[in-house]
Amino acid sequence: MMDWNTGDRVVDHVLRNLEGFSTWREDSDAESTGQFLSGVISCRDMLPQAVARHFQLPNLFVGSAHFDRSQDYRRELISEVTSALKSGLVEAKADPQLERESGTDFSDRPRSRGEDILEALKEFSGDRSKASLSRLRAAVSPTHLQSRIKTIEMLTTRQRPYGNQSPELAILGELHRLESEAKNYFSEKM
Repeated sequence: MMDWNTGDRVVDHVLRNLEGFSTWREDSDAESTGQFLSGVISCRDMLPQAVARHFQLPNLFVGSAHFDRSQDYRRELISEVTSALKSGLVEAKADPQLERESGTDFSDRPRSRGEDILEALKEFSGDRSKASLSRLRAAVSPTHLQSRIKTIEMLTTRQRPYGNQSPELAILGELHRLESEAKNYFSEKM
């Protein structure tokens, strides 16, 4: 694994994800190929121009071609994409403009869902109002993190201990887990 340190944690996360995709198995079935393509497209769409210019990816789209065609087609498609990813990662790593100290402007990248969740989480942590909880609920609504919000809602009204913890301590634990898991959404566009 390469050590990404561009100074932008979202860009670093996306580059780590692309590094993972670059090792995708070529003998994937149609469903896995669709997931692979969706993941690469999501990551590509999150890249700022300073990073994206290093990746010469083929025309990517998710359709039925990988379902309708043979395993050889899928193997060739995955090989072409992973090869382009590996080349792009090597170029990006060698680019001195992508190092933390370079001060490269990444403001052209879209805002990530993870950033939105973390912002709403910070707001709720500072002001435990119904409005900030509602904003947090909206930020996580299309994700699997909704169950964390339901637990937090339940704990905010609870008076008795939750298991062997006070409700406040349990809320802090849920907020910490939510913060850790929100970083998994850095490669998703808002």
